[in-house]
Amino acid sequence: MIWLRRLSGFLGCIALLVMVANTLLAVAARYFGMTGFEWSYEVAGIAFIWVTFLGTVLAETKGENAAFTVLRDALAPWLASALTRAADVAIGLIGLTLLLSSIAMLQRSAFVPTPLLRWPGFVQSGAAPVLGVGLMLIALLRVFRRTAIQRSAKA
Repeated sequence: MIWLRRLSGFLGCIALLVMVANTLLAVAARYFGMTGFEWSYEVAGIAFIWVTFLGTVLAETKGENAAFTVLRDALAPWLASALTRAADVAIGLIGLTLLLSSIAMLQRSAFVPTPLLRWPGFVQSGAAPVLGVGLMLIALLRVFRRTAIQRSAKA
């Protein structure tokens, strides 16, 4: 899962830099009354979506769900283990649902141009299937890892 963490972190950092640079450009253009930089708001908005979705994958690979951790730590070990397994299945199902619904969305809007730059819509909405696939991979890797640990413990 380290490769998924590194990939989502790297791409997320690029998206964050794009978002910050374009937000600063938009603020400077507005402050100095420069025209022709209206597109920077659109780029910042697209980058924000990618930052959010890639950040979700990154946080989930690290197990950084603070609310879930607090609840799990308060439970008995056997119940915490069951809750962790249920959460892994839920993450996989959420990823699958997101992937299927985003495919349906992309079938209708993948090539609808963005308002200012006229980029194809998948530049923005393509983040949703990436998140879906990422969550499904995380869930599968966790389930396989836990199964392998159980098998080795029994042997």
